[in-house]
Amino acid sequence: MSQALGTVARLAREVEAGLPLGPGLVTVLDTGEVEVRREPVASRHHFFLDGLLFRVSLTPQEGPSTLFQIWAEVGYLPYSIESPEKRQKLMTILRATMWLKFARFVVDDAQKIMVLGQRQVPGPLTLNDVMYETVQFVQEVRPYLRVFGRYL
Repeated sequence: MSQALGTVARLAREVEAGLPLGPGLVTVLDTGEVEVRREPVASRHHFFLDGLLFRVSLTPQEGPSTLFQIWAEVGYLPYSIESPEKRQKLMTILRATMWLKFARFVVDDAQKIMVLGQRQVPGPLTLNDVMYETVQFVQEVRPYLRVFGRYL
């Protein structure tokens, strides 16, 4: 009886850590102990800079590492029929960004220009690590964003 009460108490402590407990995450071991596995969840953050909304995602990975991702929607690439001069200048700027170290500018099927960055960082990220990665990304893309702003 005391083992059953201990099991219920342990489950109550797990619930205090946060819900929901998904299917398959609670198992009873051969020893009678209850094990609760929690999948690491990504933390999501955002900030505005120069009128753009930047999104940041920190996702714990297998082993001691974290996936740092950052992205923003820059604007839409005009179609050739709408503004051929603007489109040509924006395409020239996009080609110039191919050599960036931390960021990639991409154009999706809807002609939306996005800037993306991703890095696998060893260990869990501290606030200083997040700020360092964010500042590196922003320092690299900000001059290009200002040039894009002239033509969008």
